Amino acid sequence: MANESQKVHIAILGGGVASAFVAEDMVKKYGRENSRLIFIDTFIGSVDNPTYYANHQFVKDVAKYIGLTLIEIKNEEKKNDFYGSLSYSEEFNTKLSASVQVKLKQILLYLEGIRENEGLEPVLHFGSVPDKMYSNKTICLESVEKDLGSVSDLRSFFESAPAKTIETRFPLMEYDSKELDIKSLIQDNWGITLPRSERKRVYIAMFSGGAGSAYVAYYMVQAFGKENCKLFFTNTLWEDEDNLRFMDEISEYIGLEITEILDGRTPEEVFYDNKFLGNSRLAKCSEELKVRQTLIYLEELRDNEKLEPVLYFGIAPHEKHRRDDSHVRRKSNLVQEDSQDANIRKAAGIRSFYEHFPIEPIESRFPLIETLRDDLDAKGIIQYEWGIKLPRMYTAAVQKAEDENDPLAKKLVERGINGFSHANCGGRCVRGGFQHYATLYAIWPNQYKEQEEMEERFNKYFQKNVSILKKNGTSYTLKQFREDMEREGVEKYLFTSDDTIPCVCSFS
Repeated sequence: MANESQKVHIAILGGGVASAFVAEDMVKKYGRENSRLIFIDTFIGSVDNPTYYANHQFVKDVAKYIGLTLIEIKNEEKKNDFYGSLSYSEEFNTKLSASVQVKLKQILLYLEGIRENEGLEPVLHFGSVPDKMYSNKTICLESVEKDLGSVSDLRSFFESAPAKTIETRFPLMEYDSKELDIKSLIQDNWGITLPRSERKRVYIAMFSGGAGSAYVAYYMVQAFGKENCKLFFTNTLWEDEDNLRFMDEISEYIGLEITEILDGRTPEEVFYDNKFLGNSRLAKCSEELKVRQTLIYLEELRDNEKLEPVLYFGIAPHEKHRRDDSHVRRKSNLVQEDSQDANIRKAAGIRSFYEHFPIEPIESRFPLIETLRDDLDAKGIIQYEWGIKLPRMYTAAVQKAEDENDPLAKKLVERGINGFSHANCGGRCVRGGFQHYATLYAIWPNQYKEQEEMEERFNKYFQKNVSILKKNGTSYTLKQFREDMEREGVEKYLFTSDDTIPCVCSFS
């Protein structure tokens, strides 16, 4: 067995904070003259992956801080007798992925060179951490290095090396995770900027006041703890007052305060500022009051608090696709742009947006589509298990049928339409189509009148002839639509679903 003077200690950097900490700790114990750093990237697609560049720079910064030259193991297959003798099926009994094995075999080549040319015995130090460290809600450690492999598999690989067993060490397995916040140490004490994949996560429920986003917020908090989560609400100033009551009760039930962001303008003021009336095809109000304010807030989290946001949305598959078994099987129910479900396509669009428009991509998650069970009834759980009354926009038809014995409201309820499809902007959503505005006229005629008058004010002010709705490719004002409903009967429009995709406000 080699004595200490015959050993060279090598930290295997995987691009994350755990191995960086282990490397610095190793150098402290054994000195720079007895230490080396190897970078083995853990990224799918390697250098073609944008994440690689940020983490690669991070590893370079760590090496500079420690004061050692960085040895990089490139993703290249070296052909020689030693490499060719290494066979996964014959030589290694491990569950490590094929891509990781290729890189570890390249490390073996380097280690054999150390033995043969320098007469030193390598000792490898890995940044693997116990599972409890990943689940610690205070530290909230997540890392690209989780993809490298388990301790047992890594140890088995190097113990079965063809030439000679190589010693492996896993220092973090012995640390008390409650006392160790690696990310803060590297960021605050070392002064090294963490790459996106290594920053401390903050989980943000995009809280719209709807049942879906409320349940997803609860789910998120249970998974990550209140200290790592935020309820995020962008107020358009058109919200129904009962939405605010509902949101306050959800906030109290979950135990998490609402982070409310205001642009300060109403949707109508946005239309005037942009000289463009929002409609079912394009809604500048959502872009300005919701999306823009969200992006500003998220970048401030990164810049000022050094946190990496992960967004949670309450989008669920459309009800008809929930009932259609061909569309709700979990393996087919992922967020995809070519989905037959309009809501899932919308989720794919949101994911694409947050991957491309922020300064750095922001991860978005859709548990009601990709994670939770298909038959989950968020409205029922909130109303009957949590004891929280749903926003009146969801039950407006029921209330009108019961309180006023209104015949139209009764017909809506008979057809399973208890209220509005989403609870945003007090029913005045400009992305709504014919059914939406027929429902608004039938249930809340005063709000319909407000929207009709807004449209008329806009046209008069800008001397235009534009409208929220279109018919036969031309302008079709809410006044014209109301007159047609009064002449032909509102029932004609109540029970034909709109083809429009819901506004992003429905989910943010």
